[in-house]
Amino acid sequence: MNRCAGLTLVEILVAMTLVLVVIAGSTTFVVRGRVVHRTGESIARLEEALDAALALLVDEVHLAGYLGLAAPRSPVEGASTLGTPERADLVVAGSCGPSLAHDLAVPIAAVNAAYAVAPGVVIGCRPSPDGRAMELADTLTIRHAGAEAVPAQAGRLQLETNLRAAVLFANGAAALSAGARRHDLEVSIFYVSRDSTGRRDWPSLRRKRLVGGTRPAFQDEELVSGIADLQIMLGTDDPADADAAVDRWVRPGEPTNGATLRALRIELEARSDVPERDQPELTRRKRVSRVVELRNAGASS
Repeated sequence: MNRCAGLTLVEILVAMTLVLVVIAGSTTFVVRGRVVHRTGESIARLEEALDAALALLVDEVHLAGYLGLAAPRSPVEGASTLGTPERADLVVAGSCGPSLAHDLAVPIAAVNAAYAVAPGVVIGCRPSPDGRAMELADTLTIRHAGAEAVPAQAGRLQLETNLRAAVLFANGAAALSAGARRHDLEVSIFYVSRDSTGRRDWPSLRRKRLVGGTRPAFQDEELVSGIADLQIMLGTDDPADADAAVDRWVRPGEPTNGATLRALRIELEARSDVPERDQPELTRRKRVSRVVELRNAGASS
C-alpha cells in the first residue's frame, strides 16, 4: 500500500515564519525607500522654489536704474518724488500710493520687516490674495526702463530717451528726436504674502507690477509659492575711498552716512509642502543668500 508524503505541521510553521521574515524585510526596505524618496522630493521642491525666486530677483536687481539711452541717474522729465502728486497726464490708477512708480531718482529701495515702499510709507494697495503680508519679511522696490525698446503705447508709462535726455510719458506720443528709443517703465514691488492664490496659510513671493491698459496701474502677481521670507542687506561703499567696492553691509533704514549703494545681499527662505514622516506637523525649510552687484552703479543708499 502506497503512503502519500506531505509537510508536517512543524515544516509548515517554519515555512510561514520564513515567508513572514522576508515580507517584513521587504516592507522595511520599501518604507525606507519611500522615506528617502519623500526627503529627496522635499529637498528638490525647496531648491526649485529658491532657484526660481532668486533668478527673478537677480534679473530685476541687475536692471535697477537702467534708463535706456540716457545714463543711469539722469534727470527724467515727468518723474516725481514718492508721496508727491503725480503729473496729471501720468497718473497711475488705483491706490498704491502717489508717485510710487515715478520716483526714478530712487531706482532701488528696501524696507526692513514691513510691507512698505519706504520707512513709514505703507503701500496703499493691500497684499494679495487675502491682505496678509508676512510679518518680519522685507519689501524690495525696483524701478528701471524695460530691457528692450518698444513702440509707443497709450495707457502705459514709458520712457523716451536719447543720449542727452529722458522723458516719462503715457499718451503714446513721442517727444524727442527721431533717434530716441522708447522703453516701458518697469516698477516691481517684491514682498512675501502669508497666503498663495487658492491656498490660505501657504506663503508666496509676490510682486506689485506696473502694467498698462486704458491707464497705467499696478497688478499683483504670484511669483513663487512656498517662499516664506525675504531679507535684504545693503552693500555700501564709503565715498572717502577710491575704490568702488562694498565696505559695509547695513539693514534697510540704518544710517549709511552718504555712502553709495553697490550691491544687495538677498536672502530667501522656502518651505516644503511635504511633511516629515515622523513629525507630520513639521515641514522642511531651507535658506539661501546671494550677493548681487548693481550694474547701474552710483545709486545713493
